[in-house]
Amino acid sequence: MSGQARWFMPFLVLILLVAGCSYEEQSASGEMPEMIRVKLMMPDKAKVNEEVALQIKLTQGEQPVNDADHVQFQVWNEQDEPEAPSFDQGMMSAEELESRGATKAVSIGDGIYEVKHAFQEPGVYVVQAHVTSGAMHTMPRTKVTVE
Repeated sequence: MSGQARWFMPFLVLILLVAGCSYEEQSASGEMPEMIRVKLMMPDKAKVNEEVALQIKLTQGEQPVNDADHVQFQVWNEQDEPEAPSFDQGMMSAEELESRGATKAVSIGDGIYEVKHAFQEPGVYVVQAHVTSGAMHTMPRTKVTVE
């Protein structure tokens, strides 16, 4: 090996080592945040004209999320499923959801968001929560039987 090659080889190894370590540090700091989790908390049954609490508990990891961007509830009779937006329209904004009857939920602390609702007629209703927190969006749903 010539004199230049002997000097250059350790220098090249050092550069590769430093670049590899900084890549690992960058990957560790650029990790995806933990997914938000939504737990639906509402009765399975309700009575006509009786006000019930429609609630969700929102967590990320083990921590409650009290500062979600948007939390809304949409309620409809299962026989009257609203038309889903077309693929070209993409996800509806909070304003579009409100124009379709969604109700904005209020944070009551500990990651719990709530809307009070009274069902006007008997039937089976779908209750869907629309939750946006940062770049994450989820739309869990459940059914409530009203007698």
